Amino acid sequence: MWWWVALGVALVPLVLLVVVALSVLSRLARLARAAARTQAQVKDAQAVQAAAAHLQERLTSLAEQAAGIQEHVDARKGVRAGG
Repeated sequence: MWWWVALGVALVPLVLLVVVALSVLSRLARLARAAARTQAQVKDAQAVQAAAAHLQERLTSLAEQAAGIQEHVDARKGVRAGG
């Protein structure tokens, strides 16, 4: 009869350990999915940031080009007004 008590004393903590381990493993799986989503969002944000930098470079180039064209127009106006 005492061996039932010994078996119960040994199995109850073992069952409890398994239940706790499964709970932790399920949380780790959710954490892994959340990390994967976060990495995908970071990748998307980096792509958007690169596109924004490219657009900023293009805008600067266009502004320089517009300034050159304005100078050319102003010079032509000056030639016409002086002639």
